[in-house]
Amino acid sequence: MRLMRGFALVLLAFLFVYPLARLLLLPLAGAGGAGDAFPAFANSAGFALLVGGVVAPLGAVLAQALESRTGRMVQALGFGLWLLFLTPGYVLTTGWLIVLTIPVLRNGGFGQLFLGPAGLVFLYVLKALPFAVFVARATFAQAGATLHEAALVLGVGPWRRRLLDLRLALPAMAAAFTIAAIETMQEFGIPATLGVIAKTPILTYAIYQRLNTTPTDFIGAAQLCWWLIASAALLAALQMVVQKRHQTVLVHGRARQPNRHLPHAGERIWLMVGVVLLWGFGLAAPLLALVAVALGGSLADTDGLDAVPRSLGYGVTAATLAMAAAIAVQKLQQGRALWFTAGMQGLLAANMAVPGLVLGAAYVIAFNNDFLPLYGTALLLVIAYAAGALPMAVRLLGTATAQLDAKLDEAARLFSLPLSTRLVDIEAALLARPGLHAWLLVAAAVMFELPVSQLLYVPGAMPLGVAIVSADMMARYDVAARLALLGMAALAVLAAVLSLALRLGAGAPERRAA
Repeated sequence: MRLMRGFALVLLAFLFVYPLARLLLLPLAGAGGAGDAFPAFANSAGFALLVGGVVAPLGAVLAQALESRTGRMVQALGFGLWLLFLTPGYVLTTGWLIVLTIPVLRNGGFGQLFLGPAGLVFLYVLKALPFAVFVARATFAQAGATLHEAALVLGVGPWRRRLLDLRLALPAMAAAFTIAAIETMQEFGIPATLGVIAKTPILTYAIYQRLNTTPTDFIGAAQLCWWLIASAALLAALQMVVQKRHQTVLVHGRARQPNRHLPHAGERIWLMVGVVLLWGFGLAAPLLALVAVALGGSLADTDGLDAVPRSLGYGVTAATLAMAAAIAVQKLQQGRALWFTAGMQGLLAANMAVPGLVLGAAYVIAFNNDFLPLYGTALLLVIAYAAGALPMAVRLLGTATAQLDAKLDEAARLFSLPLSTRLVDIEAALLARPGLHAWLLVAAAVMFELPVSQLLYVPGAMPLGVAIVSADMMARYDVAARLALLGMAALAVLAAVLSLALRLGAGAPERRAA
């Protein structure tokens, strides 16, 4: 077991530490040309701070509504946030670019604003808002009913109570600000589409340009990656300072969940406004535009249809590898090997903090040589997908495995059940549903992944994200729309088939017993 733990750490270090070290140590080899990219860094930092400042309080307000109110509008708000979270940024951008093909909108004030920095901020806010809400919801879910009841007893007014709630959520708002700012600085899909059209320099796209030019400026790209990583580390340090100064203990043994109630008249108005804005401008406008332009032609006129099954295959393969590795990590963490747990958690946390663009750039440098000539192969692309998705798989699967009682395995061993029975008939049966959900999330993320795909895809075999963005760049929005919708439909069919198979498989023992 000790040998297997050591092998797992070495393998993860080879897939993450070695490529990243090769990339980040390049500036020590000589001078690079990253000085002219300071405007791109300034734009990215400014957008990140602005987006974080907008979504942190807005996310706290929406999170409080989701945790304390009930009704159809609240449900619509929560469902819309999940859809927004799952929709890739470049797909939303494609929908809005289709909307702006209408001459009246494109040539008017709205079009001029959207095709500039204002449009970038708008899309950044849309993609960062779900993160801010999800982070703040945990705080309000843990607060319990005691604080609210005490405020009512002391006669605190409604607006004063809301301000106190926001004060209570300050650590969560700091975390939301940090996550939103980091996600904005690391976002690649929106700058690769709208950022190019708006001619606004963005740091992530500047890194890609240095890796996509001839001759390739590896040193300049590495220097810009240092800027990106250092900015994320600074933001994370600021968050830790704020949380340390304002941390409040909310969870205790007597905590009671507050009763949710219907919003009153004033709350219904702003909730309705929020739902209309979220669904209208965040989802309906771009997605309906995709559907409308996709139905305006035929599949025969669509280039790159092979990208859909290709990326679906990549997603299925990488998700399977990532989930298998996550299961192995969970198994190896059992026991008293604290050195392995600490090392694995550190590597996974660092892997999660590094954006996909930096990981892809690191793979270009580490595996584009005579010693490891994997660059330009589908194998390296799948490895990069699986390595990037491993932290997500471990987190998703860890939540489910934490619910398993250790006494189940002890009882199985007591009755001398074989290993296959313990793994398949007990653990696999209990983890089938959450495991399927985790697998589908990883497969969906890989299927629409863009930065790693853009840097590592096999020539002549574009993944789905690259095909959609390429069609956007040539203003072939009908092709981009059909590819995006076909990709979503393929994932929906896959999820439906696997869910049905899981349901039928779970009901088979009951039918046999009957």
